Amino acid sequence: MSDPESPRISPAPFLIADGLLVGGAAALVLLGHRPLEGLEVLAVAALCALGAGVMILPYLREHAAEVRLREQAGLAGTAQQIGELETLAQSIREATARWQDIHDGARRAADSATGSVEKVTAEARSFAEVLGRANDQEKQAMRLEIEKLRRGGTEHLQVLVHVLDHIHALYQAAARHGNNPVTTQLGQFRGACLDAVRRIGLVSYEARPGDPFDPSSHQTPEGKEPAEGSRVAATIACGYSYQGQPVRRILVTVGPTESGLPTSDRTASVVREASDDPALELPLDEGGPS
Repeated sequence: MSDPESPRISPAPFLIADGLLVGGAAALVLLGHRPLEGLEVLAVAALCALGAGVMILPYLREHAAEVRLREQAGLAGTAQQIGELETLAQSIREATARWQDIHDGARRAADSATGSVEKVTAEARSFAEVLGRANDQEKQAMRLEIEKLRRGGTEHLQVLVHVLDHIHALYQAAARHGNNPVTTQLGQFRGACLDAVRRIGLVSYEARPGDPFDPSSHQTPEGKEPAEGSRVAATIACGYSYQGQPVRRILVTVGPTESGLPTSDRTASVVREASDDPALELPLDEGGPS
């Protein structure tokens, strides 16, 4: 049932009256004394307040009429719901009267279902065995898929490490020629790449010249451990960790390089050997990507 609409009051008379009152107040302000006397100020304030009251009067009337109409509609709905409750009560009485018959029928059905329970139990046992075999096959398939994903994640991380190593080598080669715009651009590019891979948990570490050589976090290109007390001369390739697990130690030089190659060529050669080393395995076990 749609709600009845309340009668609307034409605002035109109220607007005219409000205009006259506000106009009177404006006339007092414009034509009165300078400055306005006390009675004139009171008259202006009274005219403005009266004009405001006249302006909002039709809206107050309409609101009161709307409230009364809604109250009446609510009372009608309540009466209708009371009638529905009486019908529901009658239905409940009829259902209660039939409950005993239903109870007797359910008892007879339970007695007749005793034999069916054993048959259903046997079928359920057979179904459980079939479901168990299917579950084992599904687990085996899931293991294969997880292993494929794990190997794919390992290859992706190895590719990222390989690319980052060459970016680092390129930046080192540019830095050896001094601080110039190309070096600055390469540094910004390298920083952006490191920020991008850090979002997936791959973090780069670099040793500072003069740091003590630590076998747990540093390694030399030749794989030999230097003498005790040696200090890092330069970083050839950064070390990496993936999601908190170490991937590779930092490749550093201890003291001056012994190779006859130029420093940039030696860095590229060492980076290529370290990235292509088949013994380098990323720690992608249970904590790796899936």
